[in-house]
Amino acid sequence: MKNLTNSHVFTAQSTGGKAPDYLLELGDDNTKSALSQGLYHQVQDWVALELTAEQMLSDELTVVRTYVADDANHMWSAIKDTLLPYELAAGQMLLRAADPTQVEWSQNHWWDHQDSLPN
Repeated sequence: MKNLTNSHVFTAQSTGGKAPDYLLELGDDNTKSALSQGLYHQVQDWVALELTAEQMLSDELTVVRTYVADDANHMWSAIKDTLLPYELAAGQMLLRAADPTQVEWSQNHWWDHQDSLPN
């Protein structure tokens, strides 16, 4: 093997600025050693690639979670705004029903129909 500093595996960042041992020139007697080192570093590259893929998936899930939470907040706000008039109307009906004057009129049957209830 020759010094291959332009190899696709060699980068200054990944090696700390020096050439890795498996890129150095080796004699014929160390062919098995060179192959095992090359395989070891190839597996390291695959592991680094897999870890990068997992990190990217984690980042995508974080983005999706953020969007879903934001959409849920907007939807809940829209639902609250839609239901507010109904809540207020129900509250007014309950307050009118709790009015002691209307309760006395209802118990004593002082009017004939529900339509004649005072407002």
